Amino acid sequence: MKLLPVLVPFVIIGLIYLTMRRQRLERARNAPLRGEIVAQACFETILYRASILGTGGFGGTRGWWLPLRGPKRLIVGADAFMVSAPQTLREFVFRGRESSIALSQMPSRLVARDWIVITGQSGGRQVQLAITKKEGLPDIWQALARTGAALA
Repeated sequence: MKLLPVLVPFVIIGLIYLTMRRQRLERARNAPLRGEIVAQACFETILYRASILGTGGFGGTRGWWLPLRGPKRLIVGADAFMVSAPQTLREFVFRGRESSIALSQMPSRLVARDWIVITGQSGGRQVQLAITKKEGLPDIWQALARTGAALA
């Protein structure tokens, strides 16, 4: 039992390192498409809320919508789009033709709100991301549809 207090800091540091490494690799893998999106940006907006569907893990998050904290931004290019949450070091880059969008209504704490649910490959894995804005959801829908995203 004397070994446990020594191992705990190493385990925590190891988990932080692995998380940061995964994010760095994901960002490097998305770099060419991200550059293309920024260069061809035809629509850009700040998002009110964004959540990712949990896939499991240490917190038992499978099936739960996990909110992304801090400011969030949607940038739409000619045939791809990106949702970024810089404060949480998360970035989701989608090719329009390889993703789908659907309109959904999810309850929030006070009121039911319309969301656009994006399903597609981002960073080499399947992702479901829900985004919303206080006003202008039809504008976001049209911009995403122009990238070639399938309407579900």
